[in-house]
Amino acid sequence: MHEMKKSKILEHMDFLLYFYFLLFGMILILPFLVFYLRGQGEGSPFRKDESEYLQPYLQKRENLLDSLKDLRSDFSSGKITEEEFKSNSLPLLGELESLETSKEQMVNSTLETVPVKIIEGWQCQQCGAYTKLPNAKFCPECGASRYA
Repeated sequence: MHEMKKSKILEHMDFLLYFYFLLFGMILILPFLVFYLRGQGEGSPFRKDESEYLQPYLQKRENLLDSLKDLRSDFSSGKITEEEFKSNSLPLLGELESLETSKEQMVNSTLETVPVKIIEGWQCQQCGAYTKLPNAKFCPECGASRYA
């Protein structure tokens, strides 16, 4: 009889152990899951697009390409003549070309505004060897520390 009570108590303890294990796991995993799901949104500060400033150019480019595809399909189906196709597509091609050059200029101007820090090499104080690696902390010849 006494053994029977022990086994029932142990069965209940197993259930509680599983319940608390599951609860503790959810408490640990839930914040990471929420953080991950909130970071996947369009307006999330954790997921900024590096080429966000190019979005208007890319959208306009897609619109121009779609217009050209529509003209091409109209010409292929015989809805418009070759002269109409050329007269309607030339302005779109010119606008597309000017859009590409302005986008390239914007990208180049953005790249030029980023300062580039150039650090030249250094000379070892112990052996006098010149090191061309600017960020090296030790001399490759003698192994002495740069800051010694």
